[in-house]
Amino acid sequence: MKVKRYIGNDLSEAMIRVKNELGRDAVILHTRKIKKKGIAGWFGGKLVEVVAAVDEPDVVPSSADKNKEKEMQDALAAIRQISEKNNAQVVKNDVANKPIDSGLSHEVDELKQMVFKIMEKLDSNDAQPSVDPVPMPPVEQEKQTVVQTEPIIQQKPVIQADSTELKNILRDKELVEQTIESIFNALDTGHEINSIEAIEPVVRDMLGEPYTIESKNDNQRVYLFVGPTGVGKTTTLAKLAAKLSLVENRSVGLITADTFRIAAVEQLKTYSEILGIPLTVIYEPEEVKEALKKYRDKDFVLVDTAGRSHKSDELKSDLDNLLKHLKNPEIFLVISLTTGYKDIVSILNSYDFLKDYKLLFTKLDEASSLGNILNVKAHTGKPLSYFAIGQSVPDDIEIANVDRVVNFIVGE
Repeated sequence: MKVKRYIGNDLSEAMIRVKNELGRDAVILHTRKIKKKGIAGWFGGKLVEVVAAVDEPDVVPSSADKNKEKEMQDALAAIRQISEKNNAQVVKNDVANKPIDSGLSHEVDELKQMVFKIMEKLDSNDAQPSVDPVPMPPVEQEKQTVVQTEPIIQQKPVIQADSTELKNILRDKELVEQTIESIFNALDTGHEINSIEAIEPVVRDMLGEPYTIESKNDNQRVYLFVGPTGVGKTTTLAKLAAKLSLVENRSVGLITADTFRIAAVEQLKTYSEILGIPLTVIYEPEEVKEALKKYRDKDFVLVDTAGRSHKSDELKSDLDNLLKHLKNPEIFLVISLTTGYKDIVSILNSYDFLKDYKLLFTKLDEASSLGNILNVKAHTGKPLSYFAIGQSVPDDIEIANVDRVVNFIVGE
């Protein structure tokens, strides 16, 4: 393994050097701020140190690599320009300057490792995801197949079986009894159901059409992200902000009410500086009104909330206090697909005081089954919205792909 140390004036510059020399497979081992040498260091001058490693042997950069390096340097200059232009809009807060413990620091470092991938979006003329021309080893190919945006439509087997056997097949897909009964109740009971293909239209109909973020009558839309701690809520919000800003070229404002976790503020602060999206940190619910006034010219405002445990006594009161200062926000309930169904039901019960919300599932790339998507949809009747399908920003978030779920349930 080759381990190297890189120093830059900021994180973006250091990450570009890592990528240019070690390539896309480099692993970030450590990041920290260090003082400049000499007198400059005495007066607060800071540099960023990144320690990275890679298993691949050194390769001599080709002319294409050199051209890519120039493009990346140009992208860095553009990002700095955007960041400087928007820094005046970012609300400074004392939370961001406090030291972070090792656990939270790891979460922030993981986010920063993804930041340089955004630059690839900026140096693409059509803002489409780039395609790596280098062949991947079989393991990597398999991984990409799991998280790609477009689903692979499997050839569905014709399974001849009685209803008992079909129900057992659905149980193997981790569908719960209530969901299975809903499927069979919706089938034509006048005929014997002996093929899993007969289930497909029912499953598709149960999943419904996904809800997406969009403007209505050119009015500003406010979107609130809620959910228990650990589901990837803040990172998912940042992915959507990046996609709206970079790909769809819409104006976005960010608000975070999650001052309970220092890392959550650090995450959004990092993204706001890189993307040139303004961020406002609020400490009291009533402060959200002033934040929205500042963002009156924005198409979309995305609001992050504290990721409390769904068993917390403060959960309902915190959200109620915030909601009474917001006018008709659209709410996303963020759920990790790695969570067991019983715990998901407990989470849903904790948020049953919300009149309406959309379902947003994360960590599809880490889950062994997609069955709980249909289970939760059948249990709540709420619309699906988005799937977070990996770590890449902003590529690995998609409008809820119904074909992906249908194919899992009725395919091989």
